[in-house]
Amino acid sequence: MYASDEEDSIDDRQRWSPATQATLSGRKASATPAPTRWFAGPFVRLLATNMAFGFSNSCFYLLPKYLTVSYAATPGKVGAVMGIFGLTCVLVVPWLGRAVSGLGLARTLLFAQMLMAASSFAFALVHEMGPAMLVLRVLQGLATAGVLTAGVAMVCELAPPHKLGQAMGLAGAASLIMNAIAPAVAEPIGARYGFAWVFALSGLAAMLGGLVARKLPASDASAGQGSNRAVFLPRRARPILSVLGFSGAGFYVVITFLAPLALSRGVGAVRGFFVAYTVAALAIRLLGGAFTDRLGLRRTAIFGMLAYGAFIAAIAAIGPRSIVLLGLGFGFVHGALFPALMALVFLGTEPAERAQLASLANGVMNLGMLSVLGFGQLANHFGLVLVFLATGILVAVSSLLLTRNPLGESASSVLHEV
Repeated sequence: MYASDEEDSIDDRQRWSPATQATLSGRKASATPAPTRWFAGPFVRLLATNMAFGFSNSCFYLLPKYLTVSYAATPGKVGAVMGIFGLTCVLVVPWLGRAVSGLGLARTLLFAQMLMAASSFAFALVHEMGPAMLVLRVLQGLATAGVLTAGVAMVCELAPPHKLGQAMGLAGAASLIMNAIAPAVAEPIGARYGFAWVFALSGLAAMLGGLVARKLPASDASAGQGSNRAVFLPRRARPILSVLGFSGAGFYVVITFLAPLALSRGVGAVRGFFVAYTVAALAIRLLGGAFTDRLGLRRTAIFGMLAYGAFIAAIAAIGPRSIVLLGLGFGFVHGALFPALMALVFLGTEPAERAQLASLANGVMNLGMLSVLGFGQLANHFGLVLVFLATGILVAVSSLLLTRNPLGESASSVLHEV
């Protein structure tokens, strides 16, 4: 079965949407025009709350620079502060899906945004590296896990099955654009007025996101009770989730150690990388959909992981002249890779399974973030160049997990006609 065959096999049944309080038809029923457009009202508000949270969270992409400049933190200490965030996202996986199903998607988004706001405002009051900083990062990890889980599940509920890949890309793009805007706005503010203002700005953005989340359609907690059982993990999803873990490790290694390496090379500002990365990722998500459809989700993911690893390794040579070019390449690949992987995970799943599967998918990505704990210690002894080279190789090699699908097809048949 090719990736395109997987997309064609999705959801011939009817499904109940706890987000919209209605029965959504599968592909066979799609011949009848839908009474309302999916890209309207609730979905647009979901994009807005994604943007607000994306800005809030992206402000903390500058945290490694803040720790390096203000506290002369070693890579190991930077990795610890960043890694505990990922550890929290992983530890909540076993119960987060059930909690989201019971609380409801919209209320989860609201409460998680408020928690992010409170912890960001509190960060502005912390003036030393210590337990308080770690506790606040734990709270931010919990808030992020809630937003990502509920947000992905709501995309699945609001978008029709044949538009799931497009909807995932749009939802991700709404948050992704803030990866450029937040550092571009916050880095000059931090340099001139202090990073406490950056953290306060993050809190304000999260509060605005919470206000928007209040307008999202309420879900019926009873409708999600089917997910109280242990989630069934489809066999075909297992290698995809493994690859998500490796891709998450690559992404968070870049986010965590880019600034310390760039500063050591005389690059005082890192926002150029984030702006270039975001522009490129948005361009491929908004304009490259036809290319992804032609290539197929699985083959997009395979070649995406190979290219992702190559650019992560290339960041080892970052300098004043290459930082923007590396950001562009990293962004192009990132923009194609992650929507393809997430769409592959959710193809053909039952509605009652989606909240838990979303929690698991995001937990696996954040499991990759734990790699920064070990890589930080590695960098203390052998330098950051080795960290980027090793991570890039691991990410590229993990693409082999996708070259043989669970139905037994060989790599040659999966890659045939590429």
